[in-house]
Amino acid sequence: MLNKKQLSLLCISASLFAASGSVFAGSNTAALNVSATVASSCTISTLPVSFGSYNPTNPADTTTSGSVTLTCVKNSDPIVSLDFGQNATAGVRAMKDTVGGVELLSYHLYQPSSVVPNTACTFNETVAWGNAGAEQFDPPAATSIAPQTYNICGKISAGQDVAAGSYQDTVTAQVDF
Repeated sequence: MLNKKQLSLLCISASLFAASGSVFAGSNTAALNVSATVASSCTISTLPVSFGSYNPTNPADTTTSGSVTLTCVKNSDPIVSLDFGQNATAGVRAMKDTVGGVELLSYHLYQPSSVVPNTACTFNETVAWGNAGAEQFDPPAATSIAPQTYNICGKISAGQDVAAGSYQDTVTAQVDF
């Protein structure tokens, strides 16, 4: 036989058990659809093509490189264009004398010899980097969001008859995807 204390504990325990249990008449389920759309997208940044000193009496071309870096969503298919800058004449890029603004120093920008990121310039490249057709750089579609850097191969042809001074141009780099 249970004493009063044991009986009280048993009643309290039974009450707690009954209160914690769920009492439902039934249940149903429904599917909750979850979705998102990821659009193709790329960003572009550049490092300058800085030739440093150019000596018109030196018989060798002056060469250097700059770069574009693309960060694209996976499977985005980028095409990179470089316009002809602010001082182009007859399809040839030129830097303008920053003091007098009359003298022009022509230069060329070429695509790297490979679409593999970070391919070094050999300065024997022959495909101009421009903004139409084969002159647009066409790297492979992105396989991840990791940034990919591609070199821009620059050349100033030897023997240009220009005045001493500082020369500059601004080229716009664009990525379409």
